[in-house]
Amino acid sequence: MKKIQFTYLSQKDILDVGLTMSQVIGIVHDVFIEHGNKNFENPPKPGIHPSEDSFIHAMPGFLPAQQAAGVKWVSGFPDNRKYDLPSIMGLIIINDPLTGKPLGVMEGGYITALRTAAVSGVSARFLARPGAKNVAIIGAGVQGRYHLLALKEVLPDLCNVSVYDVHTPTLHGFVSHFSKDCELKIKASEDIQGAIKNADIVVTATGNLEKPIYKAKWLKKGVLVLPVHMNGWQKDILSEMDLFFVDDWEQFRTYMKPKKVYEPFLEPDAELGKIVIKKNPGRRNASQRIINFNLGIALHDIAIGKKILEQSVKKGKGTQLTLMDQEYPMSIHT
Repeated sequence: MKKIQFTYLSQKDILDVGLTMSQVIGIVHDVFIEHGNKNFENPPKPGIHPSEDSFIHAMPGFLPAQQAAGVKWVSGFPDNRKYDLPSIMGLIIINDPLTGKPLGVMEGGYITALRTAAVSGVSARFLARPGAKNVAIIGAGVQGRYHLLALKEVLPDLCNVSVYDVHTPTLHGFVSHFSKDCELKIKASEDIQGAIKNADIVVTATGNLEKPIYKAKWLKKGVLVLPVHMNGWQKDILSEMDLFFVDDWEQFRTYMKPKKVYEPFLEPDAELGKIVIKKNPGRRNASQRIINFNLGIALHDIAIGKKILEQSVKKGKGTQLTLMDQEYPMSIHT
């Protein structure tokens, strides 16, 4: 039997590959083409919930056209700050679709952050009103920062950013960092409503909230709302908006309908992939208010993970680990 080895990639190994936000948005866009054409396997993610507000999810996915197969095992624990740990941690495993052999195992938190923001970037490219220039970001943490990077890539007229966060040092750090970009005017808002009221695009990245804190009446005509986490908007937000889109309807319905977070629970106008391939229309006019829920599909993690693994091997990055080097024994100790 051949020795079975795989490449282990730490966060540093992944960062050394140097994948840009523009490249990640390109990968995400191509995955949405496959999703729109129904050329994929992406079962709704199963999970366990060790506490009421935490999760550990398995996210398998397969893209035949890209020969990309694998799974992400990801956890979300909002209270991890008190343990000096990130709230999101995970592993991504990339498999050979011909034999099933594990090819790579890598840190998954950074890839999760990248792809989540990149999906919103693709959403904005197809659903934002023409000439969108004002962005509101509620939550100045990792997702807030990466979302601004993604939106900068796809919104040529972006110039004003209003940001709000309950944690003052995080808010000030965000404003200080991005104010160095002379093309953007960054403003710290005193409250959520003030940040949202003039925004063409609203990103809510405040984690899973116990009760609604965002209201549809704060939103102006033509807005695109991108909830990074599924909770936080008023219960009837789906019916309050002109158009409602999702990344994957089967997964969104399976995961969200039993929770009764949003009622009435409506069917979306389309999946984002159908809009990308132009099978369904997205925005019809500049005044429509649109909400696009991207719950997160494994296909993006797997496609990005495969790309990073390929680049790492070319650059000689990572550590080779042995999984098996012999047949199973004929007998075992008793």
